[in-house]
Parts: sequence; structure tokens; C-alpha cells
Amino acid sequence: MKKIIYIAGALMLLFPALSGAQALSYTAAETDAASLGTAGANLAQTHSIAGAAFSNVAAVPFSDAKFDAAAGFTMWQPSSVKSNMINVGAAYNMKNKLGVAFGFMYGMNPAYDVTDASGAVKGQFKPSDISVNAGFAYRFIENLSVGANIGYATSSLAEGYSYGALAADVFAMAKFDSFKVTAGVANIGTAVTSKSGAKFGLPTSAAIGAGYETTFAEKHSIDVLLDADYYFMGAFAAAAGATYTFDDMVSVRAGYRYGGNSPLPSYASVGAGVKFAGVKLDLAYMLASGPMKNTLAVSVGYTF
Repeated sequence: MKKIIYIAGALMLLFPALSGAQALSYTAAETDAASLGTAGANLAQTHSIAGAAFSNVAAVPFSDAKFDAAAGFTMWQPSSVKSNMINVGAAYNMKNKLGVAFGFMYGMNPAYDVTDASGAVKGQFKPSDISVNAGFAYRFIENLSVGANIGYATSSLAEGYSYGALAADVFAMAKFDSFKVTAGVANIGTAVTSKSGAKFGLPTSAAIGAGYETTFAEKHSIDVLLDADYYFMGAFAAAAGATYTFDDMVSVRAGYRYGGNSPLPSYASVGAGVKFAGVKLDLAYMLASGPMKNTLAVSVGYTF
């Protein structure tokens, strides 16, 4: 555990003073359908932990599941932008004491024409994004855990030109009966340098999350979640969402995110999920008028 804290601390020392410009803004986006169904309010989420490597790995030791894995596909604004994303995530909860998580994301962006000096089209180039994360969490007392995700994110913008950065998330989480609360720093990492030599920071934020879960009439449960981020570049964002689950089999979700001037815009979302014999299917749909319009996410997974 000390090694994780040392690495995260080193990343903080490497992180430059932030200006208003941001690089690799996609690292602030949610990747899995279950989280998108609650508009990204997932920091205190303990049910669907497959995407913990991209959010809050400190939640893993508080999960009822021993293992959770999922693979998903997201179509960002399919009617116009047509950017797609593939994501894979898994988390393992060892005796509600230790948690490990892994995540991979591959983003496919629309192709554009490549021209020569005379303006003639000589081909096409398709930009792409890749992010790989791994996390570890330790629950050192009954009500409190700490965890860190460390990963690498890169974007390929043109032929022969790409850039990347190391990034880390560090969180502490506490759970008291039906209440959950978490706080930490997300996306803190190395600077990105452009061809001109200009340096840009990651979408780093101080983040907090809270949740309340209740079960009634034996088979009905409701999980209410709230997240808030203060980005170091001066922006504020918040998300609220809720999940209703019947008999641990069928779930419906809804949420709203206020984006403000943050890397992600405002949007509302709805979602649903089914689970049988450990196999699960989750869907989410974004309700927005801007960049998130008509975004659809689907994932399949297995949990026990």
C-alpha cells in the first residue's frame, strides 16, 4: 500500500500548474453503461464495480460481490459525430479486505482527409484514444478503505503524432450502515506537451461522492448517489443519480449531470439492467442537446 501512495505522490510533484487548457479530456468520462445510467454518479457505487479502475477502486472492498467483470460499447452521438468506445473492466474483492481492478478503453473517432502541400487528398486518418488503468485498495478498518488507480492514457491525433500521460486517482471511502462517503483526487498526472512546446494539464479534480442505500419489502432496493468535482482549471461539476432494483435481478436507473465549464457537458440519462445466474446486461441512453445527444451505451458482464 505504501508503494501506491509514494507513486501517487510522485505524480503530484510532476503535475504542472494548470491553465484553462486541458488535454486528454476523455479521461474524465465514464466508461461503463451502469455508471452512465446514473449520469456518471458512481464514486460511492458498491454494486457495479467492474469499472472501478476508471473511478474509485476504494469502493471494491465494500462490495457484496467477490468478482465483477464487464465489456461494453458506447456510441457517442451516433447521428453526427459517430465516435465509438470499447471498454473492458474487472474487479476482484478479496475477503472484503483487499480490492484489485483493471480497465482498458479504446476510443475510435471519425476519420478525416489527409492532404499534401498542394491540397490534394492522399488518404484518410482515423484518430484514436487508449487508456489502461490498474488499481489497488485496502480496507484497513471496518468502516474505512483507501485505494489508488494508476494508468496511462494516449491520443493519436495525426499520422506520426500522438501524445500521452501517466495519471492516477487516489481515494478514501467510508461506509456506515446505509451511508457511504468518499473523497479524493482524480486524474492527477504528468503534463502533455504539444508540437509547439506548449504544456497542457489533465482534467484533474478534487472529487467527493456520497450514497444512501435502502432495502424494503425484502426484494426492493434503492441506491441514491451524488458526486461533485472541482477541476483545478476552475470549473465545477456535479452529478446525481438513483437506481431501483427488484430482487437483485432487474434495475432501472436515472441521473443528471451538471457540467458547467468542465470537460464534460451537462446531460440527463436513463438506464436499465438485468442479471440472471451472475450474467448481467446493462443499457444507458443520454438525453441531451449537445455533444452527448443520443449517446447509447451497452455492456455485458459476469459477477458473483
